[in-house]
Amino acid sequence: MKKMEYRRKKLGIKQKLIFLVVGHLLLFFVLVYALFFWFQSTLENKVSVLAQQTMETLMGNMEVYIGNNIRLSNAIASDSGFNKLLRENPDFSSSSSVWSMIQLLDKLKNYSVLNPYLYSVGIYNPQSGKVLSTADGIYNTPSREQMGWIQQMLGQNEPLAIGADLPGALPSYRQGAQSMITVVQKLPGHNHENLLMINFNKQVLDLFVGKIELWKGTAIVINSTGGELFYTAGTPLSETASALVVKDSLPQPYETIQIEGDSYLVVHKRSETTDWIIHMIIPYAEIMKDVLTMKRIAVAILLVIAIFMLLLFHVLYLQIFNPIKRLIKGMLTIEKGLAFRPIAIKRMDELGFLQHRFNDMVQNEQKMRREILEEQLHKREIELKFLQSQVNPHFLYNTLDSIYWVAEESGVDEIGDVVLDLSKFFRLSLSRGKDFITVEETIEHLKGYIRIQQFRHTDKFEVHWDIDPAVSSLRIMKLMLQPIVENSIVHGLEKAADTCRLTIQIKREEEYLKCRVTDTGIGIDEEELWKLLNEIKREHGPSDATYGLRNLYQRLKIMYGADMDFQMTSKPQEGTGVTIRIRLDRLEGR
Repeated sequence: MKKMEYRRKKLGIKQKLIFLVVGHLLLFFVLVYALFFWFQSTLENKVSVLAQQTMETLMGNMEVYIGNNIRLSNAIASDSGFNKLLRENPDFSSSSSVWSMIQLLDKLKNYSVLNPYLYSVGIYNPQSGKVLSTADGIYNTPSREQMGWIQQMLGQNEPLAIGADLPGALPSYRQGAQSMITVVQKLPGHNHENLLMINFNKQVLDLFVGKIELWKGTAIVINSTGGELFYTAGTPLSETASALVVKDSLPQPYETIQIEGDSYLVVHKRSETTDWIIHMIIPYAEIMKDVLTMKRIAVAILLVIAIFMLLLFHVLYLQIFNPIKRLIKGMLTIEKGLAFRPIAIKRMDELGFLQHRFNDMVQNEQKMRREILEEQLHKREIELKFLQSQVNPHFLYNTLDSIYWVAEESGVDEIGDVVLDLSKFFRLSLSRGKDFITVEETIEHLKGYIRIQQFRHTDKFEVHWDIDPAVSSLRIMKLMLQPIVENSIVHGLEKAADTCRLTIQIKREEEYLKCRVTDTGIGIDEEELWKLLNEIKREHGPSDATYGLRNLYQRLKIMYGADMDFQMTSKPQEGTGVTIRIRLDRLEGR
């Protein structure tokens, strides 16, 4: 159980190495991705700065062009001859002033020649609602209510305004067909109600946009201060995209937005001259195209490195773990007590040296164990011979003592029978030097011994035999039951006042051979029995009181091992019983 808990709690070398390799790979991936994110953020900032610089260039070109038109407007407004002609026919309705209107148009055309991109220069009279234009002559404009920009300009007393697609800047039949940007200025003096309008086509902005290099898929959008979009260039935008981009106030310099599922970097710039807001919309994928390519290449390289490292780890792991695995297998083999085969050594490095030393250690340990075992067996054999040599004289002394007292008290012929039984006893005890005899020979030996004791203790006890014929051929240790029978007669039956009974039982009980000797003698109490058992089972020290039984127990323990069962039971005035149980697989002849 402890080993299982240890294996659950402790990680093996393989798991530790896997965690180490995977941990380093994950750390490497995190660092690489952090580097990419940093590079991506840096690139985004650089692109936004570059886009702002590009827009400043575009804005500068536009403001220069519009500034030229404003200066042209100022030049016309300050022309005294022009103002004199305008005063002669301010509302363009007098037929007598046709010549003055022709002269006005000539002057305006002379000014428009200075700028080849101008469409027209015109004068608007709010009273008549008419415009005198170099391109369209005289035409009527919509009502002043429909021309809100005029109301705003006149109401706020602003001398100059710039607008796109202003109502009235073109004749109604041209409105929508052409898209114009108009510079409007109030004329001074008595002509302050008249407005000077300089129109130029929006396409002139395309000239400025075409001069700058844009990213693929980039769009440029311009909206007025009120948030009205009036110019787009580059990639066309949907109405949804335009609504997300166009703003009536200047937001932060740049931002990232989502348009129909795609990311865009939007850079904003306000014109100081026109108050317009210019937006540059750059596809994020186009900006990060190289970064994404690098990221894919890096991911592929990282995957190749990861696979290579895992394969390298697997090879190194096998190189390290296989020798260790063989060592562990060898240790478990020794631990289970199985036959050990030396580990095959296939390498000459530190692990090979460790395997070599392990083989030497196990072989030395097994050699030492064999020597110790042989020494113990030899020692047990000597002890057994010594114990057997002590048992026989002990019995001989008692028998001779019996013969002596019988011969002393009565000279009957029965002594011859006793001597005969005694000779049989000695013959069976010696058994031609054999250490094991059959159960049948053991019974014959006990019967001779008991007849000798019955001769000594006349009418003192009777004997009952309970022998299983099936076990008669089993070979057991010589003199195994004789010391027990002797102890029962001497210490149990001899001291009893009445005739007692001695029972000898030998039979098979499951996987054991059971040998039990009981008597109905005087018995002993529980405390004395406990002391007697401890004395019998004690390995060292003198023991006169239990000399025979202690010798017997030591012999049984040597011959049949620790799983031999030796038990004693006794009750005062009821008798004593001794039981020996031996596994059948430890017996000979089974």
